[in-house]
Amino acid sequence: MRPTQISNLLNELGIPTIPHVFSNSQLLIASIKNRIHRGTAVAHIAPKYYLAADMARDGEIDLSYVPNAELLATAS
Repeated sequence: MRPTQISNLLNELGIPTIPHVFSNSQLLIASIKNRIHRGTAVAHIAPKYYLAADMARDGEIDLSYVPNAELLATAS
């Protein structure tokens, strides 16, 4: 389920929200916000990258940096 689908469901229930996407890569966040995509080595990622860039530009998602130590999936 895409973050916007969850957001649309919550909005229909009267709970306005914008999904927050957390990443430990400041370079990824900057490239998405600035729509910078380079190289053919990651060509398979391009469609997902452009979707994320469009969603960030349109305000459908909020991108935030979180250091590795604070990520729940990697915390020990």
